Amino acid sequence: MKKKKGEKTSTAQITTVEIITATAVHITTATKITTKKTAAVAVATIITTGKSAQITTAEETVQTATTATEELIPSVIINEDTKWKQSATTVAGGNKRGDGLNQLKQPMGIYVDEDSESIYIADTDNNRIVRWKFGAKNGTIVAGGNGQGSDIDQLWFPIDIVLDKEKTSLIICDSYNKRVIRWSLQNSQSKEILISDISCWGLAIHNNGDLYISDYKKHQIRRLQQGDKEATIVVGYHGQGNQLNQLNEPKYIFVDKDHSVYVADFKNNRVMKWMRNAFEGTLVAPGKASDESHNSLMKPIGVIVDHVGNIYVSNDYAFQIKRWSPGAKEGVPVVGEKQIGSDGPTELSHPYDLSFDRQGNLYVLSYGTNRLQKFVIDRD
Repeated sequence: MKKKKGEKTSTAQITTVEIITATAVHITTATKITTKKTAAVAVATIITTGKSAQITTAEETVQTATTATEELIPSVIINEDTKWKQSATTVAGGNKRGDGLNQLKQPMGIYVDEDSESIYIADTDNNRIVRWKFGAKNGTIVAGGNGQGSDIDQLWFPIDIVLDKEKTSLIICDSYNKRVIRWSLQNSQSKEILISDISCWGLAIHNNGDLYISDYKKHQIRRLQQGDKEATIVVGYHGQGNQLNQLNEPKYIFVDKDHSVYVADFKNNRVMKWMRNAFEGTLVAPGKASDESHNSLMKPIGVIVDHVGNIYVSNDYAFQIKRWSPGAKEGVPVVGEKQIGSDGPTELSHPYDLSFDRQGNLYVLSYGTNRLQKFVIDRD
């Protein structure tokens, strides 16, 4: 918290600070100050992973002054003390493996869009993208679903899904077709191949519209900026390996407001953070707790980051989601059991993609049980 005192003067001093929050709810207010005394205004900067706005405050010594404020109401701030109820609710799938509209078949990627109250799921083995409205018992096919193939209206093993900046189109990692494709939600005939010849796995989109893609065969992360025709390499310039400037089969990725890229570095048993324009990454979830003992971070797949920099990781050889605080040598379980689960509300089987919503609830896509689990934040 910074405080700035104003001197007695007949002019107004204006201070502008950037507020970063994690929600898209805008409120505009007008405030009148009716005092002859100097107003000391304190402004706090909130750092989260969402969208940005500017808040303007005025320090006045005149009789009457008016200030207009536009700000983003902060969502629930998730930190190292946040807990979730251990019994999850199934919000999609959970009706055994199949191709019915109430079923999923080895799903791998999710995108939670609270603005439309929808969850988009890469229903991988069904070669389709399905949208589940909040509370719905069935999904709706919004892309693919026309059989396995390489035609423009087909998908083949789609792994991940995001919405574009305007939220009018899906962007799909169409993995076995080695392409990233844009699929309009407004016009089913409108489809566009954004990137070809890429073994994509994970997708992430920045608030400014920049698209990030992990290529698990070329061991790199690429970025496609709006208006560009080609994606550029931003992580992993030096091929496959375990050095700080290398990756080994990167899976899902997360991008924060500063364009730092967090990578589930699958075969290196670690999570890496690459800051914007960095030449090498930083180890943020290490593969070893010490020289004598190994931790359980084996084959990490999913990664998300909360508002204060804690990292949440899923992996293919453990059945819990663990939180890694900055500088920690070991992750702390937050949901799931030590043993593989089947269909119990506390159990996970091969958890893959992860997501938070604005209320702080945690979503875990359970590849092994063909369902999406929602772990509600524990406010008690």
